[in-house]
Amino acid sequence: MDKNRIIVYVTLIILFCSLLFASLSTAECVILIIAAFLIIGVTERAYYYFIRANRIYSREDRSRYPEAMKYYKKTLAAGISPKYTVLTATILIQEGEKAAGQAALEKLIAKKGFKDQVLLSQAKCALSLAFYVDGDYERALSLCEEVLATDYRDNVLYINTCTYYLALNRTKDFKKLVEDFSRTRVTSLALLDLQVVYQMLRGEWASAYKMLSSLFEKAGSFSFADPYVHMAQIHIHCGQKEEALNYLRQALECVRFRPVTIISEETVRGLVALLEDDEKAHAAMVSIDSNPVTVFNGHIPEIKENKNHVFLDPALLDRPADDEKETRLERLIDDASPDTDLNDEDEAWLKAHSSED
Repeated sequence: MDKNRIIVYVTLIILFCSLLFASLSTAECVILIIAAFLIIGVTERAYYYFIRANRIYSREDRSRYPEAMKYYKKTLAAGISPKYTVLTATILIQEGEKAAGQAALEKLIAKKGFKDQVLLSQAKCALSLAFYVDGDYERALSLCEEVLATDYRDNVLYINTCTYYLALNRTKDFKKLVEDFSRTRVTSLALLDLQVVYQMLRGEWASAYKMLSSLFEKAGSFSFADPYVHMAQIHIHCGQKEEALNYLRQALECVRFRPVTIISEETVRGLVALLEDDEKAHAAMVSIDSNPVTVFNGHIPEIKENKNHVFLDPALLDRPADDEKETRLERLIDDASPDTDLNDEDEAWLKAHSSED
């Protein structure tokens, strides 16, 4: 239990005991009640700030995001439970307010007596993102590997660790981790997309195409650019410029880019510009196809022409897979559906404490 909640309970106990057992005048009772509610209001103000911030943020009106970030910062400054500290700090880091989020997480992790291993693991995963933003991929990965050394597992841990493995070009470790989380049913679109990357790294372009096509069919659209760019890479691998451009343009239309993301709007626009340039398009396709991990990491590779580069025959994307590959692919794409950022408990809490602004 966080200290603010303890203060509230102690205040209420003192209030009720005083009213029941102390010989107080009416004026003294009123003063005591007012004082108690002032203490509770000040103590619980962090939850007011959090509800206020979340109400604005959940509406996805980017013009009001600075206001939401202001209230999220006030939430951390006022002090809130570890669970909502992690959630608030994560949002701040994702939305470009790294300093406030990082400071809160580092303070929480360093706190003596904080032994909740689930929250500690979540805090380390969230903090790793701050180091990723700084380009310190080794430090980011070390935090996630500390969590991997425990029994704790969740989607964020897998997504972050896979991201850092790719950033460090540790593709063998990336493949091993994908194989690890693929042993159980996967419902997170981000993890399903990482399975597509796994197929591409293995040279299983037909399997990657079939799986990603299934995801597009089931999900319709995505909130992040990676699936669009990966489908574009598959078409580029087959020398299909217009098809690749179609998916890149879809990304620009459908994705609401966050300040912190693997593949940025700037990168997608850069890829579109290269493919739309008739003089650079072929060299760009060759370079993208020759450096897939660079694109996975959200960067545009150095453009170099290679007239001898051979693209895959597009017809091979539709070729039947052998029985073993088909079985594995069917298992990967079975019941693919998006996961939620907040669990049922979080949603119930927010609904109970929210009202129209």
